Amino acid sequence: MKLESNYAIYIFFIGVMAMLAPTALMGQYADHRGRYVDSIETVLTSTTPPKGDDLLRAYRDLAWGYLQKDGKKSEENARKLLALTYPAKAMMLRVDALRILGLHAYGKNDYATALEYFDQALAVNDSMRSESRYTEKNIDDNLSSLYGSIANLYNIQDQALLAIEYYQKALPIFEKYNWLESQTILYHNIGELYLSMGNTDEAKRNYELAVKKGTETGDSLMVALPTRGLMKIHIGNNDYEQALKAANTCYAYYHPHREEEPNDYLQVLAGLTRIHLMEGHTDLLLAEKTITEALSLLDEDADSETLSDVYSATAELAMANHDWKKAADYSLKAIDADPNETFNDMDNYALLTEIYAMMGQKDKAAEYVHKLHQGMERFSTEHYQSGISQMEVRYQTLKKEAEIEQLKIEKRWWTWGTSLVCVILLLVILLFIIVSRWYKLRHQHKEVLVRIDAEAKERERIGRDLHDRMGALLTGIKLNLEVFAKNHQDTIAKDNALKLTDEAVVEMRNVAHHLMPDSLKRYGLHTALMNFCQSVPTVSFTFVGKEHRLPKPKEEAIYYIVHELVNNAAKNAHANNIYVQLIINEGYTAVNVSDDGQGLPEQTQSLRFGMQSIEQRVKAIDGKLDIYSKPGEGTEVNIEIKE
Repeated sequence: MKLESNYAIYIFFIGVMAMLAPTALMGQYADHRGRYVDSIETVLTSTTPPKGDDLLRAYRDLAWGYLQKDGKKSEENARKLLALTYPAKAMMLRVDALRILGLHAYGKNDYATALEYFDQALAVNDSMRSESRYTEKNIDDNLSSLYGSIANLYNIQDQALLAIEYYQKALPIFEKYNWLESQTILYHNIGELYLSMGNTDEAKRNYELAVKKGTETGDSLMVALPTRGLMKIHIGNNDYEQALKAANTCYAYYHPHREEEPNDYLQVLAGLTRIHLMEGHTDLLLAEKTITEALSLLDEDADSETLSDVYSATAELAMANHDWKKAADYSLKAIDADPNETFNDMDNYALLTEIYAMMGQKDKAAEYVHKLHQGMERFSTEHYQSGISQMEVRYQTLKKEAEIEQLKIEKRWWTWGTSLVCVILLLVILLFIIVSRWYKLRHQHKEVLVRIDAEAKERERIGRDLHDRMGALLTGIKLNLEVFAKNHQDTIAKDNALKLTDEAVVEMRNVAHHLMPDSLKRYGLHTALMNFCQSVPTVSFTFVGKEHRLPKPKEEAIYYIVHELVNNAAKNAHANNIYVQLIINEGYTAVNVSDDGQGLPEQTQSLRFGMQSIEQRVKAIDGKLDIYSKPGEGTEVNIEIKE
């Protein structure tokens, strides 16, 4: 029995383009093959309803066909299809049914259930490899669409690293069959994710690959889509020539298609406005012309990103014309366009700081300096926590994949070993168990080390970005405030504004320093821990032994373990006094962290998970962990590491 259901490339297209769950659900299927659900319903209720393979096909067609018309009927037919695939052993259609159910869960924002369905579909698809009736292309089609669906699932949850990983898993399949449009959209979406993370180098590289593949398709949309991303990067880099070239390419496509792609066209007009405001190339008349057109086309149907983009560009033009009231009004509208605070709001906070300073409203200027600082700190913390969370999911996924692969190996060994005599079989099984356990422990050990190294690199990158990018921004604000105060001879306003700015700069540098302290790389564990403890009023630090540098991975791991233990004691245990002791001798290192807090509650889930994470880190550097705690009597953690 061979049932044709090869819609993978189409499904992947719509899936990776849809960023919101409801629209993704509606767009996953279009009735492009003339499946008329009413006709199928009529056949099912006739005196001679279909049977066997025809019945399964009917339920499949109804599940897909109703997906954009009636979600309840689509889900009902998908469940009927799923139930029938087991006695019929129709694995290809089972993947279809599971994928549709996953899309319904996705549309209801039940992401955990959606992932379970997609994982089940992947497992079924993998088992199809042992069935000769399914071709390699059947399996690859399923894989590409499932990877796209899982990537969208992580994307909608702002887990960019995991989304990128699954998009990249689909890439070899697209290259294998030379699916150029799929490659173009994939590279474009990866570029969008990297841009949202602030990694412009990787965003630019993927956009350029998308342009290259899009050019090969001969489809101008496939070229314009990633070029719009390149335009934003070139504007951010103040590269006038490249920005104008990219904007003209986008304009050539989106202007004739402005009714079909209204949001994209408006963002191109906003980009052109900014290009005409670039230093050394300022043309206020052209800037006024492009933003006037954008505002005339703007309506309530525009998405929040487009509204914010157009309003911000309008504010920037008003600033260039020294119309501070208009600039303030549009900057505020840009912020209000999206009820959820985004990283783009940081740029508007910076604009408002300068605008209110020029208007002489020092309190408002100080207010937005404060908002800018708070927003930076929150976004850096959320970005870091998101990165750690995604690495934890990735670690668990790798572990699960390793366990599945291990089960496959065991099964193969068992099948082969049954042909041997009893004594030889027992010896082989015993040897296999020993080797398997050793390999598994070694593999887990390696995974934890890789995760620790990835965390350190991510901390260093975030710290560097905070220091380089936001430090420069705050310094610029400070200089503007100095000029304003000097011109207006308002010494009190000057002192207050500069004091707030200096505090923001110091706090930002503290955040960046603790993410990846320079002292850890330059002077070692002793100095880094001492500096960290001195920055926390409730922490006392003592050092015993001789100055001795440990291997870099061990120093980084110990530093972040102590960092986490101190934070736990201060925030969760509400300790008034925390004591950190570091002992370094030749071939031996020990750390003791104790506090007078509330102690560990009895086996709460959150604390059990937190200590498990610390224990994994300690094991990864060949250490030993001991914890002593009672409710209300504080906590003591001892860590010993042998070199």
